[in-house]
Amino acid sequence: MQKDFQLVRHKVGGHTFEVLTKPGGVLKYRSKQGGWNDVLFVDEIFKSYSKAEKAKASDLKEAFNSEDVQDCAKIIVEKGELQLTASERKDFVDKKRAEIVNYLHKYYVDPRAKTPHPTTRIEAALDQLKIRVDPDIPAEKQVQDIVKRLPEVLPIKRQEVEGTLTVPNKHMGSVGGVIQKYAKVKNERYGEGECKMEISMVPGDYNALLNDLNRLTKGEFQFEIEGASLAATSEDDTAKKGKGGGGRGRKK
Repeated sequence: MQKDFQLVRHKVGGHTFEVLTKPGGVLKYRSKQGGWNDVLFVDEIFKSYSKAEKAKASDLKEAFNSEDVQDCAKIIVEKGELQLTASERKDFVDKKRAEIVNYLHKYYVDPRAKTPHPTTRIEAALDQLKIRVDPDIPAEKQVQDIVKRLPEVLPIKRQEVEGTLTVPNKHMGSVGGVIQKYAKVKNERYGEGECKMEISMVPGDYNALLNDLNRLTKGEFQFEIEGASLAATSEDDTAKKGKGGGGRGRKK
């Protein structure tokens, strides 16, 4: 059964203060989607709510340089630790999990194909390993531990996607900005009718680049990675293949 309030706890020096707030009110207030009048459940500050021990005015003065309950409660709400409802915690966990999946997709590749794994494959691997996501720890920090276990079920390696992109000269005016947006151009050579570029990019930008190149050139481009056959990993059908072989890699 859901409580009628959420507790916020804040420690200042040797003091611990607690306030009772309306469910959902703190998160709305912190995100500027709700006003202060919709936050406090009761206009009281406690040393320990479970023991029914109220904070003394002298303690508030020492901790916040004020005895005003509203002023002190605002500081507690803004800086304190909020006890989340089950629904709120699930929402935070889901958002953090999505951050982790997107991070892995963006910066890690399948070392065999040298292309990023689809996000659905990464999610399935996390499920298989029963990875627990902590909503309070940054995604990048959690990834450091996750990638140590992922090879048990999913080959994965952090590296850039590198290859040779060939585009007809007639399209260079329209695709130049797109290439610069997603990739680093290490070298480019203009020949008769086409431009060859040595490029590198983070894995997560691979599909986006192919999507835009397909759209702008109608598939008239070639992207080759040495020793790998590039089949686009996006679930978006527009990235799966391009006309004229665009977006398909060739083994050298």
